[in-house]
Amino acid sequence: MVKKISAIIICVVLIFTTVFYISTKAKADGDVKVPIILYHNLTNDPNLQGKPLLNITPQNFYLQMKALKDNGWNTITFDEYYNHVENNAELPPNPIIISFDDGYESVYDYAYPTLKELGMQATLFVITSRMGAGVSADVTYPHFSWDQAREMEASGFIDIESHSDTHINMFDTNDTDRIQVEFRKSKYLIETNLNKECDVFAFPYGGDTDYARQLGLAAGYKMLCLVGDQGSNSAGDQIDRMKRITISGDETPQQMLDTITKNLK
Repeated sequence: MVKKISAIIICVVLIFTTVFYISTKAKADGDVKVPIILYHNLTNDPNLQGKPLLNITPQNFYLQMKALKDNGWNTITFDEYYNHVENNAELPPNPIIISFDDGYESVYDYAYPTLKELGMQATLFVITSRMGAGVSADVTYPHFSWDQAREMEASGFIDIESHSDTHINMFDTNDTDRIQVEFRKSKYLIETNLNKECDVFAFPYGGDTDYARQLGLAAGYKMLCLVGDQGSNSAGDQIDRMKRITISGDETPQQMLDTITKNLK
């Protein structure tokens, strides 16, 4: 009888301990804040062509990435973040996601080698109709090709995701057919050309609507990204409205670190 009572007590203690551990772990994981930083183009022009929110020099990008690494930041992928949110998977200390919009060739020429050298990961959101495009009336900077995208994907350091097919502003249109094409065609082209799942979409111009988000989720995307230039992301936030911070090309590495820290509060 005493043995049975002891066994019951042990079982109750084990159950309580397990529940406490799970609830504590879930709370701890919910407190993990993940900043997503955003870049666009790299240029050797020290004046950044007068557009610091769009451009950064390769030298400053290298110094910013090295500052992240030296200060204990660990790059993760959107897939890892999704697994954390949905399955409570653990993340490394100080997780951060690095992203680039548009798919400019300068990312292949300068950012990709830097990321490989430092062992850091990044997500590139591409405009699929402009893959391999040169400068024209509609294209400000040349874009990398599908072959270059395949090379970067194969490296393990780069994840290619969608920034739409033609870069329309979905905040300004309710044209269902056109929005559907932007979501679905870009997803299809990425999955077909790169032999991978395309699960993440970054809204062109950073703007969205409730309706556009519904169409994006219906098209098969798991995560949708905005550009609000403030805040970070945690397990309790919407993964169809993920916050990103644009890093200015004229920020010093320390200023970049301060920008990130400020957005964790």
